[in-house]
Amino acid sequence: MNTQTFINTLVSNANKNLSFILPDDTRLSGDLHITEIQNHKVDSVDCGGNSHQYDETVVQLWINEASKDIAAWRTEKALKIFEIVGKKIEYKDEADLLIEFGDSAHPTIRYSVGRIVETSKDVTIMLTVKPTVCKPRLNITGKLAGCC
Repeated sequence: MNTQTFINTLVSNANKNLSFILPDDTRLSGDLHITEIQNHKVDSVDCGGNSHQYDETVVQLWINEASKDIAAWRTEKALKIFEIVGKKIEYKDEADLLIEFGDSAHPTIRYSVGRIVETSKDVTIMLTVKPTVCKPRLNITGKLAGCC
């Protein structure tokens, strides 16, 4: 999912509960915070020697495990954070949006948004982990580089 689609989802679902669910069905709860939103410009070379450039937006989530508080997450709270950050850095609308999370039970991973479940009262962000891939094998021309 790209950054603009994620933001549009928050906007079109005003005043709803917001939750995040990890691939193992763990619902993130407790004293949850968006600690940082990052823009990343990636310059890479794949195993076939092909250059790639793309942008990513990383939303870092953190749970204060020492706290007994339960953060009430609503779409407008997340949107307000996006708006505050957006006044200081320019979002790349087409950038892939990743959710970074880790705690004492889960290693820190950058998750992709697998799907979003919207109901009349809730927005649930279902997170997934994309597998690594051999990018030359994804080449739609069918011409593979000498690798993988």
